[in-house]
Amino acid sequence: MTAAGALAPSFEYQLQRAPVGVILLDDQRRVLAVNEQVRRLMAVRANDAIGRDILEFHPAAARTKVRWLIDTAAAANDGTASMMVTTPMGSLVAKVTRFVSGQGFCMMFYIQGDHAMGTEQPAGQPHLLKLPVLRGKGTVLIDIADIVCLTAQGHYSQAVTPGASSLCPLPLAELERRVDPGLFVRVHRKHLVNLRHVLAADRVDGRWGLHLAGDPGLRIPIGRDKVKLVRQLLAV
Repeated sequence: MTAAGALAPSFEYQLQRAPVGVILLDDQRRVLAVNEQVRRLMAVRANDAIGRDILEFHPAAARTKVRWLIDTAAAANDGTASMMVTTPMGSLVAKVTRFVSGQGFCMMFYIQGDHAMGTEQPAGQPHLLKLPVLRGKGTVLIDIADIVCLTAQGHYSQAVTPGASSLCPLPLAELERRVDPGLFVRVHRKHLVNLRHVLAADRVDGRWGLHLAGDPGLRIPIGRDKVKLVRQLLAV
């Protein structure tokens, strides 16, 4: 056994340490509560998710699977259903359990793989050069340098390039760890911006924002806790 193999954590250890996302739903699939792992993955405030249909946090291509999972649990004798989906981060295991009262569901999921949600990237891992995005019925790779900004979109992200916007299957928290921090800065809880594509910064009604290349109408808000950093980086 190699030294690397001897130090590799066992499957049981990884399973025990894997962060688990938990979402409570009512019988109409509306979100009742989420735990911290889900809040981080979705890059939203917990209160912003309450009362919304869980399908809103998934792209159209994934909604059929999520709906099937919940409907299967609702109809199953034991009130449970599960599925495994392969993602760029690893295998995502999702399970739904129907409450005994029949008035809602508990949805749990975790990612089994090297980049499980909530875990840190291995030291020395290279930054992403390409980004997978969904276009048509397939996945294409686009150059990281061409991306204007990355925006949280539920469990996924929206990658904006000049003249186009595409869905990326990776969550914003994962992308923040993988992109070059010399290019991309988290200017807001929902936005990662490529500073090379910033055209201007302004202050409207006391709130700072960034105007980006490719879309004259696109203005990205700057979080209050990020204003000082962004102004220092842009010398404004």
